[in-house]
Amino acid sequence: MDALHLDRSELLDYRQLGASTYNLLIGGLLLYGFLVDGLICYFFGDLLYYASDVVWIGLLVTYVVCVILSVVLSSSHSAVVNFIGYNLLVLPIGVMLSLAVSVASYRDVLGALLGTTVFVALMIGASYFRPQFFLSLGPTLGISLLVTLVAELILLLLGFGTEWADYLVIAIFSLYLGFDWQRANRCTPSVRNAILSATQIYLDIINIFIRLLKILARSRRS
Repeated sequence: MDALHLDRSELLDYRQLGASTYNLLIGGLLLYGFLVDGLICYFFGDLLYYASDVVWIGLLVTYVVCVILSVVLSSSHSAVVNFIGYNLLVLPIGVMLSLAVSVASYRDVLGALLGTTVFVALMIGASYFRPQFFLSLGPTLGISLLVTLVAELILLLLGFGTEWADYLVIAIFSLYLGFDWQRANRCTPSVRNAILSATQIYLDIINIFIRLLKILARSRRS
């Protein structure tokens, strides 16, 4: 019985899918993640906005724990465990988004959504025409993002403005989007790889959206 169960699990995790089925699965996982985030923003946005400091400390701890668990679970060879890890990433990010959306205007949120959609379409389209270019960017993008985030944190602690970082992070994650999409289509088209690829692309898109929302909200205040 155990051997039969293991064989079926391996078929689920590693069996090769058709290219269209594989891409549809990635798209479906992304839509699922965005739908969960949207529901959290809709039902809990106002509640989180008025939450007390004690609640926010609890949410912060929960966020850190969920992210750590998600990273750990993503190393599993089980597609089911990988999907649980994906959810543990989507849920706390939904909480973070609900706060950002609750203090932004409807027009800014809509503008960020439309802008993110344009970035996604352009970068995925560009990656089809120049796949080798995007695949060669991996190490460069990783170093660039790390340097940018560290510089942003240091300047924030010193009391300097970091508006420039939003534009740079959008550029980096836009390129990351093309890189992750091409990498997703170069690996074995399996259920597990679809989940892992969707996780990376989901993070790219979320980071672009948040930074765009910050830019739009700041420009409206100025």
